[in-house]
Amino acid sequence: MSGESSRADACAFDAVVLAGGAGRRMGGIDKAAIRLQGVRLVDRVAHAAQRAGAAGVTIVGPESAAVGGCSRVREDPPGGGPLAAVAAALPLVEHDWTMLLSCDLQQPEAVCRALMAALREDFETEGIVLVDQRGRHQWLAGVYSTHMLRRSLGTLGHDPAGLPVKLLFANARLREVPVANAIAADIDTPEDLAEAMRLNLE
Repeated sequence: MSGESSRADACAFDAVVLAGGAGRRMGGIDKAAIRLQGVRLVDRVAHAAQRAGAAGVTIVGPESAAVGGCSRVREDPPGGGPLAAVAAALPLVEHDWTMLLSCDLQQPEAVCRALMAALREDFETEGIVLVDQRGRHQWLAGVYSTHMLRRSLGTLGHDPAGLPVKLLFANARLREVPVANAIAADIDTPEDLAEAMRLNLE
């Protein structure tokens, strides 16, 4: 039992849900508040992280994106992009691993399962990132060394707003986990939302 306990400790993680995007391709609506099967997108993702074992969940976004039982912070400046969101949330992260999740994931439960299964196999890496069938890295469907994230942010200077999130991982040793497009997909457009509703997702 002690071996299992130490392995679980090595994989202890906090989750950060990014919910501050402008939703431009959705007509500028608040994507976090969109409901899928009666549940807001941000709630689906936060609850999936909790069920996956997150010790704590931090929502980065406006007050309207708050989720019960989760912390909430706002990126600086508001709407400043994913790097600004990560910078705002990391002071609240207490564990060695940080799961970064977009609030608009179509299948957050499947994403969390894939990430944690890979982490339990190889927690000596600096991170796990899902890669879809087109070879695209889903940076906001990943679990990463908290130390690595803080180190990478430090190299980007004091104002990361507007920079591409992939810069965080430029010098990181990551394990890429291939998954089906349907698992890695998010909800960027009205067509994506219609498809998610059609599939009757979990």
